[in-house]
Amino acid sequence: MTKLVQDIKRLGAGVGTHAKLDFGMDEDDWCALQGSSKGHLVGWWEGKVGAVSFPATATDEVVWLAEGRVALTDVEGGRVEFRAGEAYLLPAGFAGRWETLEDAKKLYVLLDPA
Repeated sequence: MTKLVQDIKRLGAGVGTHAKLDFGMDEDDWCALQGSSKGHLVGWWEGKVGAVSFPATATDEVVWLAEGRVALTDVEGGRVEFRAGEAYLLPAGFAGRWETLEDAKKLYVLLDPA
């Protein structure tokens, strides 16, 4: 089936179902698309400076950081920072700490568990 311009989906702040997250930081999330199998989610996240610890993730998450700077620290103390324009894959099973070092915005895709 050929797709047309009207089949293109916009992504970003204000598109999709909004949620104000309450994990100890000032965060907003817009879920723009969900796969028909409900196995993947596409959304936009915005957060203010803050930090939160989290348990092991259930799915891989593809991230493109549009603005700001963030850091991820694993349970063994390993740490990596990402800046606007960078992308990464956070693997399922990662646990640790998320830090928003500068107010940030990201486009994300949560993938089906392997």
